[in-house]
Amino acid sequence: MAQQKTTFGGIDILRFLAAVLVMIYHHGFWVWAYPDGISAQATGGVPAQPGIGAWVGSGWVGVQIFFVISGLVIAFSAESSTPLRFFEARVKRLAPAVWICAPVTAALLLLIGLSWPTDAVVRLARTALFAPYGPWVDSVYWTLGIEIAFYAIVWVLLRLGRFHLIERVAIVVGLVSTSFWCLYYPLGWSDFAETRWLQLVLVHHGCFFAVGVLIWLMRFKAATAPRLGFCLLFLGGGVLQIVSSVEVRSVKVGAVMPYAPPILMFLVGIALMAWSLKLDLSWSGWRRIGLMTYPLYLIHDVIGAAMLGAMVRAGFPYLLSMATVGATMIAASWLVATEAEPRVRLLLDHTLFRYRLRAA
Repeated sequence: MAQQKTTFGGIDILRFLAAVLVMIYHHGFWVWAYPDGISAQATGGVPAQPGIGAWVGSGWVGVQIFFVISGLVIAFSAESSTPLRFFEARVKRLAPAVWICAPVTAALLLLIGLSWPTDAVVRLARTALFAPYGPWVDSVYWTLGIEIAFYAIVWVLLRLGRFHLIERVAIVVGLVSTSFWCLYYPLGWSDFAETRWLQLVLVHHGCFFAVGVLIWLMRFKAATAPRLGFCLLFLGGGVLQIVSSVEVRSVKVGAVMPYAPPILMFLVGIALMAWSLKLDLSWSGWRRIGLMTYPLYLIHDVIGAAMLGAMVRAGFPYLLSMATVGATMIAASWLVATEAEPRVRLLLDHTLFRYRLRAA
């Protein structure tokens, strides 16, 4: 436990910063640059902010950093787990925040006229049940199906008693994903850039999870040349995926977006993650900050956008509105993580996971 706290303090900090990056990107760029998005519609319309957008328009790459972190953390935690304990831990980590945040978002969509009762109920049900395909109450939920696909692979290995094969499986997943992106441009596969089923089978983002697993192996097992080589190869695949994402966003916003900033931010983030594993960051507060990341990611987009639009229309400066909304979303995520989620987990312990109480 002492090793875990020391090791993952830096990961918790990086995870939180990645969520803040995504939030700033949505509020400072996406809500005015992509009017068709649900967050832009939630604002009720805000003026373009090219001066701000030039600085924050690449913050979406925080999601790719999330995927690498998941690869590392899930491999670390699953090694000493059982299939049942792993399943329970994932449910208790994913479900409470969704069941708390999604109804609030659905209610807001009704309140501001972006949904109607039957649509809101359908969206809420699909979100609460972790449906892999939308529509959801908020577009940010697209990442959960991808995370769950990776968790499923790890669970199957545990169930088969073959977790020691995680390295081989990660390499296969990474090779498939990297090969896809290497062939993406020569074969003109641009039509597959946002194909949902390719996301759900980890063809699009498998290289990121593989990097995380390999970093875990090099830090806690042995830093071998093959592991380092595969890690660098899959980082290259990740860079190609980021390039594709830049082009998709350029088409959506009708403007050319730069390649260098998101690539640089991603690589710096991964370097900081690897470096942080050597630091002794054992303060328990880092863990609480890390736990705030997930609810912050879920609530900031539509709810934060609606607040931002209301403040801007009321005459507040855009930057001040962004800062106020950001602080409010962080405070709300802290309340969800420290007050609401533990109560839902306790409810799960007395219902779905009641067998543990009986065993105790």
